[in-house]
Amino acid sequence: MQQRHLAIALGLSLAAAPLSAQTSLSIGARASTLGFGAEVSKLISPHLGARVAAYRYSHTFDRVESDVQFNVDLKFKGMSALIDLYPSANGSFHLTGGLLTAPAEVDGVGQPTGGTYDFNGTTYTAAQVGTVNGTARWDDKMPYVGLGWGTPASRKGGLSFLFDLGAGIGKPTIGLSASSAIPGSTLAQDVAAEQQNIQKDVDKYAKVYPVISFGLAWRF
Repeated sequence: MQQRHLAIALGLSLAAAPLSAQTSLSIGARASTLGFGAEVSKLISPHLGARVAAYRYSHTFDRVESDVQFNVDLKFKGMSALIDLYPSANGSFHLTGGLLTAPAEVDGVGQPTGGTYDFNGTTYTAAQVGTVNGTARWDDKMPYVGLGWGTPASRKGGLSFLFDLGAGIGKPTIGLSASSAIPGSTLAQDVAAEQQNIQKDVDKYAKVYPVISFGLAWRF
């Protein structure tokens, strides 16, 4: 009986604990260049927090590359595990580091813009090439660095605004193929050379995956 009373007293004491000791957890929703996501954030100490998030979204659009118009299917399905450093105890501004999974997958099916394809400076008819497929894939794990505003710390709880600006460190790998390209043929060699040219441009200008994120969180 005494143990039961002790358990009840302990439960009541936890429920009556200072609110500031309980408001270190938040659940949020974000819209970002990673897609639309849900996030859970926990304050570990006044200067340190941890959060995990998952993102999902898909979108189709058209893009012209090397005289080929691609119908592109873009899928966001990434996750993040991040650590936030708050220079000011229980502050909002934070510096962030952590990991992202592959932020997106890009698949495209191409048609020539003028009835012919141009690969590596050589012109081919649509009948010679067949269907052209292009892909872009990021590494399964990418380092992330950034900064932002928003914290699960609050003496009153309630709704808060979230913003993050950062980058996943890593470049996508480009794939390009033609359905009629027989291995070893001139067409196959020109398609491979065109793929390498595109990859060189990507390696030069797309060394990071930019992340801009806005959201709202409820702090407990």
